[in-house]
Amino acid sequence: MKKMIAYYLDPMACQPCDDLKDIVNMAMRINPPEKQKTSKREPTWVKVVCPRQPGSVECGYYVMRYMKEIIANPNQLTSKFCGKKSYSEMEINEVRSDWVMLVTQLIITHV
Repeated sequence: MKKMIAYYLDPMACQPCDDLKDIVNMAMRINPPEKQKTSKREPTWVKVVCPRQPGSVECGYYVMRYMKEIIANPNQLTSKFCGKKSYSEMEINEVRSDWVMLVTQLIITHV
């Protein structure tokens, strides 16, 4: 926020839609990090280089896997992602397993 930079993940090689950009731009202008009430500056949009998904249905798993790795190593946001072109089936299965464990725990807790 301080630098007015919006990072976006792009596992399918697409640009974020204009509506999304407008919403984020407005939110960042309304709530600027400085003490002023609003900002006229537009945020800079930075495409995060991340592994590409092979098809059109893996995007959720790819974004979740990448987010998991960003949390483990935040420097990956500003550097190329180790040259990895895509995730292996085993890496995607780890994300699926994490979700199964989370959902199972939520069901057990709320029953």
